[in-house]
Amino acid sequence: MLAPECVAPTGCVLGEGPVWSETEGFLWWVDIKRAKLHRYNPRTGNTRRYDLPLRASAFALYEGNFLMVGDQEIGVYDPATEVYDRILKIEGEPEGNRTNDGGVAPDGSFWFGTMDDAEKEARGSYFRYGADQTLTQLRLPSVMVTNTMQFSPDGRTFYTCDSTEQEILAYDFDPETGSLSGRRVFASTYEFDGYPDGSAVDSEGCLWVCLWGASRVVRYTPGGEVDQVIILAAPRPTSVAFGGPDFRTMFITTARAGMTFPQLDARPLSGSLFAVQVDVAGRPAREFGRLSL
Repeated sequence: MLAPECVAPTGCVLGEGPVWSETEGFLWWVDIKRAKLHRYNPRTGNTRRYDLPLRASAFALYEGNFLMVGDQEIGVYDPATEVYDRILKIEGEPEGNRTNDGGVAPDGSFWFGTMDDAEKEARGSYFRYGADQTLTQLRLPSVMVTNTMQFSPDGRTFYTCDSTEQEILAYDFDPETGSLSGRRVFASTYEFDGYPDGSAVDSEGCLWVCLWGASRVVRYTPGGEVDQVIILAAPRPTSVAFGGPDFRTMFITTARAGMTFPQLDARPLSGSLFAVQVDVAGRPAREFGRLSL
């Protein structure tokens, strides 16, 4: 059994969206509720925290900066100068909605979802933001909590979920037209009593998914079978990213949102960043605006 180690006890309320920067050798992630950006340097063990002007929920590498979605907008953040520039506001979103998970597609576009921040109504939508700065709403069913925005290594399968349904969905993706079809249930997380959250795909095409409430990260084969289970000392893992010089370090973000004081006393590392060495390497993070297959 792999045992993740706490590498940064940051105490995030809702740590999310980890991204490994290969050129810097840093792991970046956000704390949505506190509007913070965190950076971890595995060479020194040091962390740094940045204040953000929005509750960023997901971001992508973009020409040395970060393309960032948060609240109801899209912008670019430069960590060197700590300057954020809004690109556009997402029109038509219900009051109380905010962005949630996101990821870069093989064509370089950024896909993300929105959700009811109060988690009471299924009014979240899916969007595609292209390198041409065109924002398109995807024709997918409304959901309560949009999570997992991943593509298979060949770029032909799109994975996503509504966390509240305890199911991970898969769609066929046509890289030529950008269309989705063949909606199906890829895997159910009900057996673990957990809710699927953020995820990452490794070099063998397996999907690693965080299970909120179950203290687990589960590796699913391309066929949807459980292959490996990692248990960590925090009940609410939120997302994963591969990093390190060989991409065999899996970083895991966690949350403490909604936990009672007795629960936090029992799991004091909740909200921390964890890391664990895995046998199968991950894949470099796709960059916004760049083709990657």
